[in-house]
Amino acid sequence: MTINSISFKFIVTVFGADGPEGHSVALMLLQMGTFKVRPLVTDPNSDLAQKLQAMGTEIVTVDLDSPSSIQEALKGASRCYARTITDFSIHCNSSYKEIQYGYRIANACKENNIKHVVFHGSHHVHRRFGLPARHMDAKACINDYMNELGLPKTEIITPYYYENLLTAIHYNFLDSLLLFFPSSIPMGETAMDSMSVKQVGSIVASLFQNSQTWIGKSCPVSTERLTIEEYISVKTFVDSSTIPGSQDLGNMFQFWKKGSQKMNIAMTATLCPEIKTFNQWTLKLFAFHLHNCFLC
Repeated sequence: MTINSISFKFIVTVFGADGPEGHSVALMLLQMGTFKVRPLVTDPNSDLAQKLQAMGTEIVTVDLDSPSSIQEALKGASRCYARTITDFSIHCNSSYKEIQYGYRIANACKENNIKHVVFHGSHHVHRRFGLPARHMDAKACINDYMNELGLPKTEIITPYYYENLLTAIHYNFLDSLLLFFPSSIPMGETAMDSMSVKQVGSIVASLFQNSQTWIGKSCPVSTERLTIEEYISVKTFVDSSTIPGSQDLGNMFQFWKKGSQKMNIAMTATLCPEIKTFNQWTLKLFAFHLHNCFLC
């Protein structure tokens, strides 16, 4: 019997489908219909996991503390999207735990002979500048380990997300104010790369569709590079609230100020032609909420 593309689809395992990046990847792959998607979640009751279930998608709960659970999640898969999360609430061991999770995923990919791994990596901040940025350093260490294992891998490095610029939205229809907080970001006059997290899915899907082209490469993606003042020009305000991991985030901005972003906007446009600038994204966001307000 001949197995054709209609009756057979390669399985893509998507780690972190209950997080913004993994959810974006799972949604795009499901919309494409080229692959059989296996979304992995750690919290099946989370909003994003529930959204996938509401679409009729079968989600799989994975325990990242259990190597056997990770092995089972990858069984039979051909491709894997891997994204690890830094838990800043674990003050001393957040990097250690994240690296542990990443190593387990890497080992499981090796043992299951995954044909293409797309890993959400980052830069070595502490190694290069002596500034600890745990969320970046951990991912860089995991990426190094995947290289040591010889995994057929593409690394994707993303910039600051548009969504992270948004702490609150308030509409005053007398002056149409959109309220953001970017003036609190310590970048000075150095331009900062950015993109929408929702575009991660399109980029990763493009990588999987063109594995032979992208295996062995690192893709530092970005949609736009603006100064903080230029972000602020889309009507902003300051929110100086203290958040866990603030020192790591501050060191990340210092790392970027030293000219260490090196993101590739042209490559991003190739992988995701429908990318939106920050201005286009905010206008669409404003129009969406304005429409919903009038519907209420």
